Amino acid sequence: MNEMLPITKDSDICRVLTCLPEKFVVDFANGIDVARDHQRVQRANTGFGARLYDGFTGKGKRRQDEVNASLIDGMEASLTWLTELSGSLAQSNLAIARVNDRVNALKLDVARIANFSAITRQQLETLTTRLDEHLDTLGREAARIDFVQRVQLNLDQVFNKWRAGHYQSFSLSGRCYAALEELRWGAFGDYCRNTSATDRQRFMDDLANRAMAQLASDAGLSSKERMGTRDHWLIRPVGQHVLSDASDALAYMGDWSDRESVPFVFSVSQLPDDLPRELPRLSSAQRVAEAMVYEVLGDNSHA
Repeated sequence: MNEMLPITKDSDICRVLTCLPEKFVVDFANGIDVARDHQRVQRANTGFGARLYDGFTGKGKRRQDEVNASLIDGMEASLTWLTELSGSLAQSNLAIARVNDRVNALKLDVARIANFSAITRQQLETLTTRLDEHLDTLGREAARIDFVQRVQLNLDQVFNKWRAGHYQSFSLSGRCYAALEELRWGAFGDYCRNTSATDRQRFMDDLANRAMAQLASDAGLSSKERMGTRDHWLIRPVGQHVLSDASDALAYMGDWSDRESVPFVFSVSQLPDDLPRELPRLSSAQRVAEAMVYEVLGDNSHA
C-alpha cells in the first residue's frame, strides 16, 4: 500500500514541500543518543517520520547493511549517515546551523564519557569542520549584495508555486503554512534571521500582504471578510488531486507547535479535535496571514 512506501527526495510530497529533507536532517541529528553508546537515532513517533527515515537513509537496503556491517555498533554508524545526509539533504543555513549545534553538543557529551573510540571523536571533529566551512560559505553569501536578490527570488518562487496550484492538497490555511515553512527554511528565512530589524520587518510586511492576497483569492473573499475557521479555513480538501501524504507532511513540519503560543500553526498542522481558545472561530484572510507570518517567522517564533 502507498502509505507503507519510503519517502525520498523524488516523492511527490517532497516536490511540493521542498523543506521536508532539511527538517529531517535536523531531526536525525537531534535523535542521536550518546548516553546509550550505540546507534540510537530515534524516528518520529508517526508513520510519516518512519517513512522519511527509511527513504532518506535507505534502511533495509543492501547499502546500509554494508555500512553497518563495517562499523562498530556505536556512534560511528549514526555519524556516517549524518555526514552523508547533511551533505546531500541539508542546504539551508537553518538546517546546517542546527545540525552544527547538535554536533557541538555531541562533542561535549562524548568528552564526558571515556569509552568512546578515537574514530568517533575524529568523526565528530571532521563533521564539525565541514559544517563550519559550510556555514562560513553561507555567511559570506549572505553578506553579498546579490543575496537580497536570492531572497526575493525565494519569495517569488514560493508564491508562484502557490498560485500555480501546487499547494491544493492542503487546506486554505494549510497552503499559507506550507508556503511559510518553505520560506523559513530557505533564503528568506536566512535573511530574516541575520538582517536588521527594520529590513526584516519590511520583508515580513511584504510577505504578509502576499499571503493575505493569495488566501483571499483562494477563498473567493475580500481580505477582511470573515468565515468559519474550522469549517472553511481548516477543512481538508478531497479528490484525486490531493496527495495522500499531505496531512501527515504538515503535521510533521508543525510538530514543534503548541496550542498556547502558536495557535494558528498548531491548529493548521495538528488538526486537533479541540481547537485552542486563542484561535478565533471566525477568521479573515488578513487575520490568518498576519497571525501565521508572526507565528512562523516573528520574534517569538522557533526560527
